[in-house]
Amino acid sequence: MTNRDDNEPWVKLAVFANAVEAGMVDQLLRNNNIDTALQGANFGGLEPLPLIGGYSEIQLLVRKSELEEAQQLYDAFFGDEAVSLEEDQEIAGE
Repeated sequence: MTNRDDNEPWVKLAVFANAVEAGMVDQLLRNNNIDTALQGANFGGLEPLPLIGGYSEIQLLVRKSELEEAQQLYDAFFGDEAVSLEEDQEIAGE
């Protein structure tokens, strides 16, 4: 974590159903010097943890001042516009 104002509010960036996905995004942001906090994570238990009315959710929080940068990184690596290759598809230009 970087040195930030301890009084700066945390805001929700994303919600996950399991610790693996939450951990991947958390690590990406930390590797890019963005403070993060996982809330509701139960890394020692079975995932997802069933609760009345649905499953537990894991919230990924970032500092309010870093929300825009964190959202851009999240979208670039995990957003809806990410393209995955089909089994026999080749990369254009190769």
